[in-house]
Amino acid sequence: MNQLLVCSFLLAIASSYASVVPAPSYVVSVQGDDDGAIICGGVLIDERFVLTTAQCLAFYNPERLVVSVNDGAQIIKLTSYTFNPRFDFVTMEDNIGLLRLAEPANANVIEVAEQQPKTGASGVAYSWGANHKIGSVDVELVSTSDCASGEYGWSEDEIYNTMVCGLVKNNKSCVPRFGNPVVSNNKLVGLTSWGGCGTNGKSAVFTDVPSLRSWIDSALKKLEQ
Repeated sequence: MNQLLVCSFLLAIASSYASVVPAPSYVVSVQGDDDGAIICGGVLIDERFVLTTAQCLAFYNPERLVVSVNDGAQIIKLTSYTFNPRFDFVTMEDNIGLLRLAEPANANVIEVAEQQPKTGASGVAYSWGANHKIGSVDVELVSTSDCASGEYGWSEDEIYNTMVCGLVKNNKSCVPRFGNPVVSNNKLVGLTSWGGCGTNGKSAVFTDVPSLRSWIDSALKKLEQ
């Protein structure tokens, strides 16, 4: 598959399509420690823990990453990190990772949803653009089973049970770079992962966060030790 190539392409274009909005402070960016370049997105699920996608850690050196909170008001180093060992960089299955911060973030946190939203539920995908301004894209969420039906551009060979999909409501918009939060009913339901813009009837593909709650709980305990 060409998921990684698609994700890299979206890094360049997503910020041009997202509308600029006031930033929920739980939306953070993961940056290089030398030049401040945004590598991927993330979301605070605790004042010391950031959830992101596995490719942010698997394809970059985590020792050189920092987390920017409130558009640089805090730049926080990592004390530890992990990503799901089942992550497959070809299929993008189990695409999730966790970062532990060296100090508490002065920001809000978001609760992880317990269940995947049904097809048709409204959501918002947030991201930091290249200009360090936050953007949002309204999406219509699509369940795992519906997304794998072929109706939304993907087959059952491409959509796994740790994925959920979304269609962008405004065809002039585009889902953002990987690792950014997808929120529905004020709860975290997804992380942007792969699959393109999510326009013209072909859905973008997100990590289904509720399906990975057991891994998140286990990873939190591991990194708290």
